Amino acid sequence: MAVPSNVVSILNPQIPAKQSIYEASDTQEAKLGTRLQVGERVYYYSRLSTSANVVAGDVLCAPQLIASHQSGILAGAAATTGATTITFTAGTLGSLNQYAEGYIVFASTGLAGCGIYKVKSNPAWATAATNATVVIYDPLPGTLAAAMPINLVPNMFNAVKVGSEALDIAIGVAPVAVTTGQYFWAQSYGPAAVRHSAGTPAGALMSLATLGFLGAYSITGTLAATGFAQIDYKMPIAKNFSLAATATQANPVFLTILP
Repeated sequence: MAVPSNVVSILNPQIPAKQSIYEASDTQEAKLGTRLQVGERVYYYSRLSTSANVVAGDVLCAPQLIASHQSGILAGAAATTGATTITFTAGTLGSLNQYAEGYIVFASTGLAGCGIYKVKSNPAWATAATNATVVIYDPLPGTLAAAMPINLVPNMFNAVKVGSEALDIAIGVAPVAVTTGQYFWAQSYGPAAVRHSAGTPAGALMSLATLGFLGAYSITGTLAATGFAQIDYKMPIAKNFSLAATATQANPVFLTILP
């Protein structure tokens, strides 16, 4: 086991962890989503999906939402103030702890239970189950009306993947090569070596591109009187240093995904 390259954080007493930032492991050594700060760099403990291996410098994204586990399909049962178990009618099959450390979102506004809550656990449920449940950490601050539309959001660091610039949300960069299903520290902030899809200008603002790459951030549309232009599916997540970057190489940037 390599010596961990990390520092103790007052806000994260469970670290230092056993696993180095330069190591991918088949064994889980920390809670998914654990934050690790190493000097000015920040990492989050993650697990790679089973879809494809990645190389060092790849930008990785959170798992996508499942359409059949979203409002319009999921309908919550009534719940009282203080409840921590939320019952709902499901659209499709749910697996054991599929949403553990993710979120449940109550989509109607103006209700006491409206908002987003961290999920502690969930049992498996059958297709079109009427008694599917999740357990949340914090008790509801108010009542939940029957037929409340519900959205389920998976843990952002479980089954991370190479994503699409149009649909996905970047969570970090792999500092080492990672095999499917392995656990690793994804870097989300600070100086990083990240692969570029094409040559990019010195000092350029960067966004997620295709196939795990970064690309130069761009906007489309016409400037309005307020000075804003329409942004086409893009979110700035990094900035080049003072030198231009070379296509396909892992060039230095300053990541700004998650501090």
